Amino acid sequence: MKRCKLILVIIFLSLSGFFSVVNGGEAGRADISEAMKESIVYLNTSFYGYNQHQPWRHRDVKEGWGCACAVGEYEVLTTAWNVADAAFIKALRYGQNEFVGAKIKVVDYESNLCLIELDSSKMSKPLKPLVFSEDFSKGAEVGFYWLSSGNHLYSGRGYLDRARVEKTRGSYSRRLHYVAANTSRRTGVGQVYCVGSEAVGIACWSNDNKEAGLIPGELINKFLAEAGKEIYKGFGAVGFGATSLLDPALRSYLKMPESLKTGAYVSDVYNLGTGSDVLKKGDVILSVDGETLNAYGRFLHSKYDRLYFHHLIASKAVGDKVLFEIWRDGEKKQLEAEVKNFKASEMLVPYHEFDRQPEYVITGGFILQKLTRKYLAEWGEDWSGKVSPHLYHYYRDLSFKPTDERKDVVILSYVLPADINLGYKGLNQIVVKKFNGMTISSISDILTARRLNPEAKYDVIEFEMDNPVVVIDREQLATADMLISRTYGISKLININK
Repeated sequence: MKRCKLILVIIFLSLSGFFSVVNGGEAGRADISEAMKESIVYLNTSFYGYNQHQPWRHRDVKEGWGCACAVGEYEVLTTAWNVADAAFIKALRYGQNEFVGAKIKVVDYESNLCLIELDSSKMSKPLKPLVFSEDFSKGAEVGFYWLSSGNHLYSGRGYLDRARVEKTRGSYSRRLHYVAANTSRRTGVGQVYCVGSEAVGIACWSNDNKEAGLIPGELINKFLAEAGKEIYKGFGAVGFGATSLLDPALRSYLKMPESLKTGAYVSDVYNLGTGSDVLKKGDVILSVDGETLNAYGRFLHSKYDRLYFHHLIASKAVGDKVLFEIWRDGEKKQLEAEVKNFKASEMLVPYHEFDRQPEYVITGGFILQKLTRKYLAEWGEDWSGKVSPHLYHYYRDLSFKPTDERKDVVILSYVLPADINLGYKGLNQIVVKKFNGMTISSISDILTARRLNPEAKYDVIEFEMDNPVVVIDREQLATADMLISRTYGISKLININK
């Protein structure tokens, strides 16, 4: 009997200890949840875009939401994706019933980060800024936190699984992300992730495999430092394409010794970005800033393990220097380059055009507009196989290669049926070559070309790929444009962004 009592006491004590641990863990999470109430806000956004095939039309205004965290008493941080095409933003803090006005201070779509300033006059008290840790502990348990529209603070958990360099949402750029695994629920709109009491990142994507991508503290701190400067210049953009170099025959062709097993092959050099002015197609990049690249283009990071070389450029501020060690013409060489970036609008085929109306000119019912990735994506899933192969060639092969002779790809999107354009209805998705004899290098050139040859009876548009020439009767044009505007509800026939 005594032995049974002793066993029961031991079991009781064990269970008591177990529940103490559990309750202690929950208490720890409750403590940080309490602290997070002073640092997290709920964002309500109203946003709209434009119909790419009817670029004069707004899409219907929709409401969205996101999470943001304090990085100043009246400044919060969220993902750039949360505010893309935003018309209006307002924020709700814990314990305050009314929303307060908010405005974008700095947005970087390539880093997918946005700094927002809140209306301090409407705040009941200042927020408590978070400080982001740059530590990374693989396998560490993480908690994540967000505020709902009903002013309730929620939390979840997972663990840090790995770090990798991947394309940012809505951009061509690749950045360092943490990946959290086995998350208790989906995130992706700026929820704050913490290890213990330290913030380590904000959520930028999630999937059905219970994984979430985090913009890490390392990038957040650099972004905030740059955002505090008078002029925000951003971070480096890679100015070349690189592929793995595994083929022994190619290495032999490049006169590389058998003992040299490292290096990634430069398959393309752009007209924009870091390295575009010093590298050549056919170079082999052996190292970047002293970090040796393997044949896959990865280097061994002291904290994150293997990462793609993009991180070594994208983590640098514009104006910094980067040192390439390359193999060229049978020997090693060192090349120093200035870190550069560029706006998506500078691309020959812009990857994105957030917060602006598409550029177009409508004349005689012919819709001439600037080719963008967003336009191509209007064909839906697997759009690359649905659009004109000629247009896809410009996007796939030449997006990063604008020149003085061609800054935009201007296309005839389609024709709005009218008496003035009878016989041309079937023309669509073709590239404009000349307008009134003038070679078109940008959408704004159309305006100049329309004024050429004032004595001529017709405007003449020529296209690439031996497509038919379009002839527009100038005498009928003014009346036709007026009727087309009324018939199709076009508020303005021209939009050129300055």
